[in-house]
Amino acid sequence: MIILGVDPGTNTLGYGVVEFIGNRYQLLEAGTLEFKNKNFKESVNDVKELLNILNNKYKIDSIAIEDIFLGFNPQSLIKLAQFRGAILYIASEQFEIIGEYSPREVKKALTGYGNSTKEQVQFMIFKILNIKNIEKIKLDISDALAIAITHIQHIQYLQIRNLAKI
Repeated sequence: MIILGVDPGTNTLGYGVVEFIGNRYQLLEAGTLEFKNKNFKESVNDVKELLNILNNKYKIDSIAIEDIFLGFNPQSLIKLAQFRGAILYIASEQFEIIGEYSPREVKKALTGYGNSTKEQVQFMIFKILNIKNIEKIKLDISDALAIAITHIQHIQYLQIRNLAKI
């Protein structure tokens, strides 16, 4: 199973492609898209192009995106909601299954505690994916990888639950 995790942001978008085979996670690709000095349309087009490239390269099975958390700046929240909506629309054209997870759900899935720090989540990502060079991984990227791993765990849970019903 190959999952794309997305940490949406109006300035920086983090993404990570994770493969799960048997009981092993493998990092296939991760990075960021920068949107500084770009308008909304340019940013959305960049995301659409990225999703097309990644899907063609890896044949992604599903995508997961972080839900919005309540911030202090209403204007930023509105912009992020609009951008996230555009990403979900683009994703719905390519992927049948789209997972959406709150930051608290992701933290709980990775560390067992919903109020973990980003650094604690990042530490778990490094352990799960066996990443050695931690200095090069931005928080936007580790958040996207955490979202992908959370989605894999959720899919596994649903598969086990459906097997148990038989």
